[in-house]
Amino acid sequence: MGSADFDVGAGEDQPPVEAPRQQQPLSDLGPFGYETRASEADILAAVGDGGFSPEEFELLQELGTINIQQVASSVDLDDFPIPTSERSARTAVIAYTASFFSGMPFQDPVVTLVKEYLPGAKAVACNELQVLTHLAGMPEPSMKWQVAAGALAANPPIVRLLGYFLAGQTAGAQALLPGSAEPEDALWVVLKWEGLAPLALYPSAQQTSGIGLGRLFGGQDSSMRDRARMLRAITRGALQALTYCHEAGVVHGALGSGSVMLSTFDDRSYQRLVVKLDNFGFARRISVGGRSGRAAQQQSSRDALFPQPAPLATDDTPLALGQREDLRALAVVLLECMLSALALSGPSQLTSAESIQRLLGEVFVWGVEDFRQYCQDEPDWQAAVELLSQDDGAGWQLLQQLVGGGSSAAELAASRFCQL
Repeated sequence: MGSADFDVGAGEDQPPVEAPRQQQPLSDLGPFGYETRASEADILAAVGDGGFSPEEFELLQELGTINIQQVASSVDLDDFPIPTSERSARTAVIAYTASFFSGMPFQDPVVTLVKEYLPGAKAVACNELQVLTHLAGMPEPSMKWQVAAGALAANPPIVRLLGYFLAGQTAGAQALLPGSAEPEDALWVVLKWEGLAPLALYPSAQQTSGIGLGRLFGGQDSSMRDRARMLRAITRGALQALTYCHEAGVVHGALGSGSVMLSTFDDRSYQRLVVKLDNFGFARRISVGGRSGRAAQQQSSRDALFPQPAPLATDDTPLALGQREDLRALAVVLLECMLSALALSGPSQLTSAESIQRLLGEVFVWGVEDFRQYCQDEPDWQAAVELLSQDDGAGWQLLQQLVGGGSSAAELAASRFCQL
């Protein structure tokens, strides 16, 4: 089992882009680059022309790096520490903001997100290109500036692929390669920059209402109500984004608090929150059979191509198995967020995903009721327990369904806990 470790780059005013926490084993469900054994050229030909040249971009700021290693690792975010393993990682990706110059009249430079995939990670880059193209397509060259400059939109609920290009490595990337390695072109993936920030940073964000750094300074009832509604909105948005992927036959495969992106950290703005998924380098697209007859004809062309999967409770196909793993991973992500955001002492090692995974998955063997009793005995987590216990325990019921594998993401997005 491999994993990924994200290190924050320079510049604290820009939200970092975090990598998937875990890489799946290279198997029949592995990334396209391994699954098909196709060459990079074949994959890029199937994706289509990237539509960009390196001369059209000016790098603005490095956001961070994605490191892949063979043991579990995590994230260091200054005042939001998460335990890390020994640094045996190899950097695979460097993320930047960059200005895109279209060269056309009346089209001012627009900020984009670009990922520089080092040579050893080209298979991951090719996989991400294929998955994102499958999920939302890639704009025609003549429309790339318009899409890049467009306002934030809730749909699609994934980072929007603009294109890609091949170019030489940056000096920083070359410095990370072994001394004997020959320089070669890197694959650069270009994404729409929408000002989103990873969920990992939300619990530490200062709130004007008095809640910040995971601590309650004021204790106003309205502040706690807004925080509870925000956490419910995050839950609903993440499930809706996952529904979009699952209904297209895509399993994310590496959900973590850095792969869930938020449009705002302001609890008072929970009603306009936009949630999107990022980091599809280890995602898998699994084919599902098409529908036939009148029902299929009545669907949109996209739904006809990517129909709803069978009910998870009775489905043992690779797609359903992958969906269950995504939902279980999301349970850990949501618990990490809720416990970190509501704990009196703020985010800590005890509220990290690694700790929750160990407790819920290993100690209690995914027994939500036993985990609930554990949380109730922890004084620091009482606010989170109260939130999950609202509406006759709607939050605990949702967690049980997430780890139980009997309900789809679409069904869970309509659950009582997700009603604001």
